[in-house]
Amino acid sequence: MTDFKTQLDIVEKEVYAKLKPIGFKKNGRTFNKRLDDGIIQVINFQSGQYPIGQSYEISGLRENLYGKFVVNLGVCIESLYRFQSSAENKKYYKEQECQIRDRLGTLLTGQDYWWTITDDNKKITEEIIAGLETIGFEWFAGLETKEKIISNNGHFSYRSSPRAKLDTALIVWFDDKEKGSELFKEYYNSIQPVNSPHKDYVRKLAIELKIEL
Repeated sequence: MTDFKTQLDIVEKEVYAKLKPIGFKKNGRTFNKRLDDGIIQVINFQSGQYPIGQSYEISGLRENLYGKFVVNLGVCIESLYRFQSSAENKKYYKEQECQIRDRLGTLLTGQDYWWTITDDNKKITEEIIAGLETIGFEWFAGLETKEKIISNNGHFSYRSSPRAKLDTALIVWFDDKEKGSELFKEYYNSIQPVNSPHKDYVRKLAIELKIEL
């Protein structure tokens, strides 16, 4: 376990050396870059858990990912996070707290890709840095302003959130109540089945926001 951690630390350190000069700050295995308008870009190294029990691995259902890791990408809209969680603004945001999320390996390969930790991680480090500097930063660029988030969220390349249209409606609503309410109602009317728990949640949210459905 210690050896895997040490090798991942080496990769992470080399990647951070590239991220620090462009504004990313480190907290554990997570890096944040704060942009204007309360938008935070998040990069996170997630290692596979140690398998517990002989029956942990189930082929096709649960793989043994110990000794492997992924690079998670996320964008957090601070005002939306605060609204949805009733929490204060934070100094650092975790990847799972982002409204828009994906993985670098998925963007590069088209599938959920985990890098394997070895004793020689020079190639892996170069792959990750090259991936971030090309498709990773391109992904972030499409979400660097509220206008771009509203335009791109939920469309191809930004398809990771099933609630993308609801998030977009709320982002618009914060600045433009009339337009945001229209988008909110469009999303509400699209939810199937009509008696689903999620539709009930959105209905209650509309009451809270004083949006007439």
